[in-house]
Amino acid sequence: MGALAAGALAAGALTVRLTRLTIQPTEPASGTAFAPFGPMRLQSVVAVLIVAAGCTISEKSQPPEVDTVAVGSATEPTESTGFGGSTPSPAPGTGSDSASGSSRTCGAYGMPLLTDRGIGALTPGMTVDEAKRLCDVTSDARVPGSEGMMERILVVDVAGETVRALVNENRIIRLDVRTPRYLTRDSLGVDTSLGRLAAMRGAQFHPGEDGIYAFVAAHCALSFRFSLPMRPPAGGVWTARTINAAHGDAAVNRILVTECRT
Repeated sequence: MGALAAGALAAGALTVRLTRLTIQPTEPASGTAFAPFGPMRLQSVVAVLIVAAGCTISEKSQPPEVDTVAVGSATEPTESTGFGGSTPSPAPGTGSDSASGSSRTCGAYGMPLLTDRGIGALTPGMTVDEAKRLCDVTSDARVPGSEGMMERILVVDVAGETVRALVNENRIIRLDVRTPRYLTRDSLGVDTSLGRLAAMRGAQFHPGEDGIYAFVAAHCALSFRFSLPMRPPAGGVWTARTINAAHGDAAVNRILVTECRT
């Protein structure tokens, strides 16, 4: 608006000067027609000068053009496609490299609870396909078992710890827990003392393939393993009283989880 006003003022002053100007026509050369400035010719000259003055002032009043990028613009950064164009760069964490394993948590977070059903969604009885869909299965292979026979074992990551799952006919039949991180509601787990289990209702101790296993009435699906002699020195079988007297300080080093048989 300031530029237009200045142009109008300059044009007005120019018009005043021209209306006061006395034009003295010169005599034309012999035989040449001459017409001095008339009213119409004078108006045309004034119009041209007004337009020229306005354009000149308007051009001078415009700031120079500068290429700028708005800070915080929603426009995404682009990368060359190699075909003369560009495509938006993927947002962090949304590309095809995003790990889908981050959602396969087995339904276990923080300090997972060890129950007679298993750990989170990882339970005996589920199929291998279900385990791989719900949990982060890091290995599925056949390995030698404790008796020398080949066994199919899944290695599963549950809340940052590893659980081994024994498979038969494409179903998990047993979980093998060897970390003290998983505890039952009554705080039983790896590192629990034999003396505590021996004092529980219905405690029994039986020799297994590779050690002594404890069973208690409160947990029908759990077997607590100890690295102890299969039988007492005098022969016979271990009872809760005799094994507690001889090895009460021994600690659980492995827990097997199967399905409860009632």
